[in-house]
Amino acid sequence: MSRALARRAFLGGAGALLGAAALAALPRRARAMGRTPLGGRVSMHLPWPTSSLDPHDLSDPAAALFAPAIADSLYGIDASGNPYPTLASALPSRDGDAAVVRLREGLRTARLVKLDGRDIVSSVERARARGAAAALAEVPRPERHPKDPLAAVFPRADPGRVARALASPMVALLPRSFDPAAPDGTGAFRADLGPRQITLTRNDVAARGAAFLDAIEVIRSDDLTTSLRAFETERDDLGWLGAGLHTNRRGAVRFDLGVAGWIVLTTSPDAGLFGQPGVAQRLVDALPPERLAHLGLVGLPKAHGDPAWGGPPAELLVDESAAHLVEVAEAVAPILSRPGHEVTAEPVSRAELGRRRARGTATLAIELVRPLGPGSLNALLALATADSRSRALDLARHPPRLAPAAAPRSLTATLRLGVIAEVRIAGGVMPDIALARAATGEGWDLGATFRRSARR
Repeated sequence: MSRALARRAFLGGAGALLGAAALAALPRRARAMGRTPLGGRVSMHLPWPTSSLDPHDLSDPAAALFAPAIADSLYGIDASGNPYPTLASALPSRDGDAAVVRLREGLRTARLVKLDGRDIVSSVERARARGAAAALAEVPRPERHPKDPLAAVFPRADPGRVARALASPMVALLPRSFDPAAPDGTGAFRADLGPRQITLTRNDVAARGAAFLDAIEVIRSDDLTTSLRAFETERDDLGWLGAGLHTNRRGAVRFDLGVAGWIVLTTSPDAGLFGQPGVAQRLVDALPPERLAHLGLVGLPKAHGDPAWGGPPAELLVDESAAHLVEVAEAVAPILSRPGHEVTAEPVSRAELGRRRARGTATLAIELVRPLGPGSLNALLALATADSRSRALDLARHPPRLAPAAAPRSLTATLRLGVIAEVRIAGGVMPDIALARAATGEGWDLGATFRRSARR
């Protein structure tokens, strides 16, 4: 059996799903007989940056869409909510009061870097310092195993708790040499990045099996219409957020594979009373949905309240390389703005946005926040991390009772950010492309996506 088919057998056991029509699953019997076509390329334009991809970065749009295609976590969570080993050789074992995690033998990244227990240690601590602080709140710093080079030891740790934490997509296993500009991991694809394009190429040494497709070409677009135009004129295989610009492409099928993240409005303490917790959500809840309808946003409720910004005149900062976020900022700024309290959209580099957020001088900003995992608690912890690491750690250690399906915008009363809308992996695709849904039910599994062979 080929590595790609082995991948499907493995993920099928983990609960990977394919939807209907263009998302239709190949019958299990046909998959077992090896009839899933291998090869082919898929192209798309997306209004998101392409020059960096960091699976540990909570606000990285490219990671929200493509991190699972290039990197894996040590464990996964099955349909019953139980962890199972993916890159680890088994569930964590107990050694005295410690938990021991051991890698499968022979693991290599797409760039052929050999992995060992040191990469477990570095990945966990790198993730903790970035987006996964809350996910790892109850997990101590790991150490190299004194006798087993493929293992790491978590002192005074519960093995089950360690497995669950290491199953978070924000705690992917990465090599110690990881570089977001040239990302590397054990996933189904190798990623090559540039200012205008991400190329995902089949990783033949992928830990869980190589991709079905040869490659996926993702071209950065400077607005929301480019992808729809390219799809309608038959230059692309996938249309982001729709099936065409002026008219739907003939034969196209709509798809919606769930949430990739949330677009949020953040405030900072320098905004005075308007930088207090809960204010940002009050403002975005008052945004008239009809004035944002052209942005392809999902989850916009009926407006209530007053969206008037009462803080000092402010720049609404936004990552200049994320066209979707820029268009959101340009739509939101005039709604918030009032005489004497003007708000102006200001695209800046992602590095500059990060610096100003860290200094507490980003009075207003539009950003993307990725989920830490499924469920309302993970949504709360992700949003809290984007606001305040200390607040997120406190919530992780003393989690509140939440309704299982609580809307993210209902979770921000104590945070300096407000959820504007979901970013969903949705649009139009030609029926010869079978897009696979992620095993978690949210997002896509690009490694399991394939292109059907033409009928003879």
